[in-house]
This record gives sequence, structure tokens and C-alpha cells, in this order.
Amino acid sequence: MKAIKPLKVIQWLLVVSAYGYLAYRLAVYDDWGSLSEYFRGAGWRQYISLMVAVLLFPVNILFESMKWRYLMSDIEKMSLRDAQRQTYFGFIGAFLTPSRLGDYPARVTMMENKSRWAEAVALGFVGTLALAFLQVMAGMPSCISLLERVGGLVWLEWLCVLVLIVQIVVIVFYPALSRRLAERTEEGKMRDTLVVLSKFSHKRFGMTLLLSALRYAVYCLQLWLVLLFCGIELSLCEALVAIPAYYLLVTVTPSVPVADAAVRGSWSVVIFSQFTESVPQIAIAAILLWMLNTILPMLVGTVLTGMKDKKGEERC
Repeated sequence: MKAIKPLKVIQWLLVVSAYGYLAYRLAVYDDWGSLSEYFRGAGWRQYISLMVAVLLFPVNILFESMKWRYLMSDIEKMSLRDAQRQTYFGFIGAFLTPSRLGDYPARVTMMENKSRWAEAVALGFVGTLALAFLQVMAGMPSCISLLERVGGLVWLEWLCVLVLIVQIVVIVFYPALSRRLAERTEEGKMRDTLVVLSKFSHKRFGMTLLLSALRYAVYCLQLWLVLLFCGIELSLCEALVAIPAYYLLVTVTPSVPVADAAVRGSWSVVIFSQFTESVPQIAIAAILLWMLNTILPMLVGTVLTGMKDKKGEERC
């Protein structure tokens, strides 16, 4: 009888917990009638927009997987397929944790070299920093403009500015700061992590930023297509203002992925109601995008985990 590995137990506990909470959220959702009615009334052009958004979903994950593989290049050499499998599984770990903090620890459980988990998680958060920096830079001008029209949210404008300043300071000084802290830290996981961060140059951060930009572009295109499916037609100028502002507000709002639908729905109404009065369609668009970029990757991650376990048993 084979011994059960603790990491396998953790992986499947994550899966069961995530699906259990998802089932609860779906059970308490009370607006299925409106959602069903809209789907029945949508035209074929709208469905084409939705299908293209769905087809872009693996492209979105591909860019994130490429970034993860690049970040891990000094820790573990992996194929793009393995990087994708780890990225998908990360959605399961992220689903139950604030600000998706469980994403990278979940990915590490799928790696071969688990002994360097601390360095891997730290570099993962460098990737998150790159994406967040892009979202703030792209979204701040349009967000401030829109918030001035809404009124009463001046504090949020200052929060966006503060987040941007903190990000710039971290990006500029993290190699030198990590190096100094490593020199004063005793041997151990913390020192190893600081050494890895100190060697992650600004040039490498630039490449991480590029891969993040590609994923961000896909994110924006997906949202625009989902809005088209929901009957919300924005001009190019309106889209370039509203969509970056929406993603910025979602980024700076603390949340748990299981509650993302509510958070995203609220901000989508605030932003897109400036261009249309179709509030129900706005809410539906937010829910669909949440399902597309959170629930669908989690489902794929579960399937890929099961396939890997099955292949591992066959080799044994």
C-alpha cells in the first residue's frame, strides 16, 4: 500500500474547499432568472463576442505561464506545459485566500524542486507587482477623471496615487534593499529568498513587465468583448478610459476571489454606468468575466492535477 504524500493531501484539500465554497456561493445567488433570460434573448453577434472572449482565456493563461516559467528559470527548469499546469492549479489556491495570496504557494506544490519554495513564492510576487504596476499606471489618469465625475470618492484618488508611489519605490530599490538585508540575515530560508530577490535585476523585471503587459491587453480585450455580449457598446475612447479604470479599482480593493463577483459587480456599475443606463447588463458582464477568469481556470486546474496524478501512478 502506497503512503499518502502530505502535499497531495494539501492539494486535494484545496480543491475540495474551493469547490465547496463555490457551491455555496452559487446556491445563495438569487438572480439566476435575469441571467437566464438575458442568455435566451442574446443575438448571434453577441454570442460570437462571448465565444471570442472564451477563446482568449487560454491565451491569457499562456502569457501568465510564460511569465511564471521565466521567473522560475533560476530555481527550476520547466517546460511550458508544466508551467501552465502549475499556473492553473494556482487559481485553486488563490480562490480561498485574501488578495489571492494562496496562488504561488499552490503552484509550488506542483514543482519538482519544492525545497526552494520561499524563493519561488517571493519571485511570484514580483510578477504580481509587475502586473499591478501596469494596472495602476494605465488606470490612474482615467480613474481620476471618472471619479471626479462621480464625486465623493476623492480618498480613492489619493489611494491610487499612494499605491503608485509605493510601487515605484519598491521597484527601484528592492534589489539593493534585498542585498543589504541578506548581508545582515543569518543563513536560512529568509536569507536565500533575499539573495534571489537581490539578483533579480531591473532588466529581468522589464521582461516580466512585458509579459504582464501582454496578459493585461488580453484582459482588457476580454472585458470589452463581454460588454459587447451584454449589449454595452463602448466607443474606442470610452473603452480606453473605462476599462483601465475598472481594473485599477478592482486591483486596489482588498478582496477574496470567492467574493470577486460582488466586488467587480459594484465597481463595474460605478464605472460603466457613466456610459450606459443598462445596470443589469453591467452586473451580468462582471459576473461572466469573473466566471471566465476565475472559475474556468480553477476547473481546468483540477482536471490537469488529476491527469498528472494518474500519470504518476501509471509510472509507479
